[in-house]
Amino acid sequence: MKISVIVTNYNGLHLLQKNLEQIILTSPQSNEIVVTDDCSTDDSLLFVSELQKKYHKLRIISHKSNLGFGKNSNLAVNSCQSDFVVLLNSDIYPHNNYLLPALKHLSYSKIFGVGFSEKGHENWANLFWKNGYIQYEPGTDISQPHISGWLSGGSSVIRKEYFLRLGGFDEVYAPFYSEDLDLGFRAWKSGYKLLWDPKCVVEHRHEATMSKFPKRFLDYVKERNRLLTVWRNITDPQLLKENRIYMFLRCLSGPNYIKIIRAAKRQIKYSSPQIVFPKLTDKEIFKLFS
Repeated sequence: MKISVIVTNYNGLHLLQKNLEQIILTSPQSNEIVVTDDCSTDDSLLFVSELQKKYHKLRIISHKSNLGFGKNSNLAVNSCQSDFVVLLNSDIYPHNNYLLPALKHLSYSKIFGVGFSEKGHENWANLFWKNGYIQYEPGTDISQPHISGWLSGGSSVIRKEYFLRLGGFDEVYAPFYSEDLDLGFRAWKSGYKLLWDPKCVVEHRHEATMSKFPKRFLDYVKERNRLLTVWRNITDPQLLKENRIYMFLRCLSGPNYIKIIRAAKRQIKYSSPQIVFPKLTDKEIFKLFS
């Protein structure tokens, strides 16, 4: 069983200094640790290059332009020669043996991947449909492994073959947000299974470099991508009708939502078709979590 660990980075020197060596030391099962850098302008690459002299299984991918989280991750996964890929944000600090419980689950062929338990925020994603949108909330049964609506793109391990079959993270959501929710929904719809395990313990220190973006821009991208997850994934006529009704109501209560709708339409216009192999319906997926 070959395993690659991918650490995504964008101007996260201070995070790499805190966490990268811990990631290396707590991932002895891995064949390589890949830092995929999305055109950082700080000294991230210099730091990783120096650490590479000490840890020879450390590999660097460096992009000459900023690609966004989805494309950056997709290219990194494609470059790996492993069966399984661990996806970590640069602000993740893993505990010892965080990978072992997940690898046991991955011996079952239908398992797409396993989400890690973030200390202090131990939960899995409970999916449901409400008010015309795909909704999620923290799952409350955290005493044992549980199905999860999606796996965090920065705190999970996935089966590379299935990830590539579904086309990886949909780049329609660039620059970030909702890629993992979308991929999780497509994985469930294609007949795969997603798990979360409380024994796969990591610390998420929530120092993500996205905090450097203006809040107004982040809110705009979140709302646009929230709408895109419906348009890209939901095919049930009744649910789509509900979405149209609630979009109309949101436009009445806040005219700025018209801009969100227009932005989502522009994003889809220049995007490739969704990759999914339908086996479950939308309602069957939501019923799994009811």
